[in-house]
Amino acid sequence: MNRILTMIILTLSSLSIAAQNQVYELHPVLGDTIDNVEINKYYLFTDYIGDSTDYIIIHKDRDLFSLDGFFDSTMILNIQISKDEILIQKEHVEKLYNYFIASLKKDSFNLNEYKNRALISDSINITNINLNVMTPEFIKSIKKDIKRKFWEEKRKEIKSNQEKGMIY
Repeated sequence: MNRILTMIILTLSSLSIAAQNQVYELHPVLGDTIDNVEINKYYLFTDYIGDSTDYIIIHKDRDLFSLDGFFDSTMILNIQISKDEILIQKEHVEKLYNYFIASLKKDSFNLNEYKNRALISDSINITNINLNVMTPEFIKSIKKDIKRKFWEEKRKEIKSNQEKGMIY
């Protein structure tokens, strides 16, 4: 009976010790071991890690976190980091992951649907222009109109500034 009781106590104590220092998964995309590619892709722990780190593992002991960096299977870095830093890095990974997923989606904009509508910038819609009539004189007149509009706006801005007491 003493033998069984001793085995139970040893098993429970080893389980409690193992549970205290667990490997912490920063994000499901990264897993529990974060390699150099993921470090560079998600810009992780740039204040702590240099280029000489092959991979990192984050350990959690109650509310304390430690960052262990490895190079050629040799630990070269062991830094205590705060829970706030972990939360910041986790949020950073989540934002970049969402960005990468969104950038893979195909753009749903179809230019052909808007052929006959005016462009947003209040400029000329070139889809309706017959390019055979684009003579040098026509191009010159377009440039002249653009310059004229620019200087009209500039004059209004200068006049408004002068009324406010500014020089220009």
